[in-house]
Amino acid sequence: MYVKQVFSIWRLLRGIWPGLLVVTAYAALVFHLYNAKNWHFLSFPISIITILGTALSLLLGFRTNSAYDRWWEARKVWGAIVNDSRTLVRQSISFIETSKEEKDKIIYNIAHLQIAWCYALANSLRKGQVLVYADLHLDQSEHEYVASQDNIPNAILNLLQFKFSELHEEGKIKTLLFQNVDQTLQRLCDAMGKCERIKNTVFPTQYSFFVVLVIFIFTLVLPMGLVESIGRIAIPITFTISFLFFYVEWIAYVMQNPFENGPNDIPMTSLSRTIEINLLEMIHADKIPEKILPKNGVVM
Repeated sequence: MYVKQVFSIWRLLRGIWPGLLVVTAYAALVFHLYNAKNWHFLSFPISIITILGTALSLLLGFRTNSAYDRWWEARKVWGAIVNDSRTLVRQSISFIETSKEEKDKIIYNIAHLQIAWCYALANSLRKGQVLVYADLHLDQSEHEYVASQDNIPNAILNLLQFKFSELHEEGKIKTLLFQNVDQTLQRLCDAMGKCERIKNTVFPTQYSFFVVLVIFIFTLVLPMGLVESIGRIAIPITFTISFLFFYVEWIAYVMQNPFENGPNDIPMTSLSRTIEINLLEMIHADKIPEKILPKNGVVM
């Protein structure tokens, strides 16, 4: 999914407000002990904080870039799926040679199998009920076959491969054109594998823990380095600086897993519906579904 909404303070602070409250309370405590109790040993050299903050900025920059690369790769893969889905049906319309009535029936079946594959892949990546929406595009025998398989998207892709291989054996698709269709199916299989790789490859937990640890240390020493020079203003300054670091880390955490059914995920259901609309229009279907509209500012 992705967020399509006006600015929201709650959405901005939802994942980080507990940490911000603790840091602000800690900064207030440091100021109180320094000013009221004369605990001047709490003062910390500002130069060391500057160096630590610079190092933390570099770490966060690398972490954010790595997380965004995962998200952007996932989006590019689904962009390729949209294009290849259209290409597959377009090739079917152009390459299949048989009577018009039989050709329309075959293309109808191919288009619905491809639509089912897109929905099944999206649902499987989100660990939901895989055949939701997809079962609307499968007949009884196809449904029974894919439901018996562990990897349902792969099973649907097998049905497409069987269909085109059968057409080739019957001479309804020429060999050279069949090779072009096979390349399209191969790209779809590659896209499925890329999505599964992103889904199943965990972002290095050691690196994430180290970044969080450095942020924790930085927020501990930050008010100590500010309280001597700016007094009580150190409290809001600590809040502001901590907010920036916390929020950048939260952005990286959210974006590193683009298939977790969160508000910033890839809008796979919406993309699948777009594919469904496009393919049904290409085969001149009678009923075309509506586009998926945002709900509470979120597009699935």
